[in-house]
Amino acid sequence: MSGAPPNLFVVGAMKAGTTALHGYLDLHPEIFMCDPKEPGFFARADRSEAELAAYLALFAAGAQARYRGESSTQYTKAPGIAGVPDRLVRFAPGARILYMVREPVARIVSQYLFNMRIHGEDRPICQAVREDPRYRQIGDYHAQIAPYLARFGRDNLRILSAERLSADRQATMNEVFAWLGLDPVPVTRELRKNTAADGLRRYGRLTALLLHPELEPARRAIKRVGAEDLARRAWTRFNPPRPSPVTDTEIAELRALLAQDIATQQAALAPLMGAHPPDWSTPHG
Repeated sequence: MSGAPPNLFVVGAMKAGTTALHGYLDLHPEIFMCDPKEPGFFARADRSEAELAAYLALFAAGAQARYRGESSTQYTKAPGIAGVPDRLVRFAPGARILYMVREPVARIVSQYLFNMRIHGEDRPICQAVREDPRYRQIGDYHAQIAPYLARFGRDNLRILSAERLSADRQATMNEVFAWLGLDPVPVTRELRKNTAADGLRRYGRLTALLLHPELEPARRAIKRVGAEDLARRAWTRFNPPRPSPVTDTEIAELRALLAQDIATQQAALAPLMGAHPPDWSTPHG
């Protein structure tokens, strides 16, 4: 394998703070995080040599960095996307793996709003969760991370909670940098996150159109010229967020529906997260 392959992977979970974590990692001078954030290369087995070369080219600018990373949430969407841990361990057996968890109800609400915006989800949220197993499968954190633990081992895998990263990002990132064998750097500026509040806009179809993968080069060009904040402010003025269609009553019903899931996840994750196990005792995170 030529070039400078990645050796740091944020593998999920979807809607659990991976965008913020990707940005904080990229602030470190010894870490290079690729753009786009989610290349999703290992989500498929049938990759060509040309696709591999294009993937590796994403990390060429970070050839001198100690770590080169990406953050593809497709990597923890089993069983819909299967075989990723096996493909990853063959590609980078000594890689470091980071996995984000989030209070399950809050994560599902955010996924639901995303699905409304992008995939045309039109069922009430509790009906959607009952009828589509993917909502709960993606949030079955222990099951999603177990294959990575088996293949990479405890020393090469770290689980973080979105709640702690949000509440104390500097201390959380200091621990991550230390785990990577790096000195700490300041992460005082809160970075953009893909939050549930951004899930729906006044002009929903236009929003979905502008998020189409074919427009990724244009989005990257805006970042390169430093106009991302300006473009975002203009977009928000033209197309402001809509209030969430998920009611407090639905959230209470969803929390009751997921009560056993929440307890099971907390019990399974606690021994894997050391001094900072998830605390999901309060409603909706």
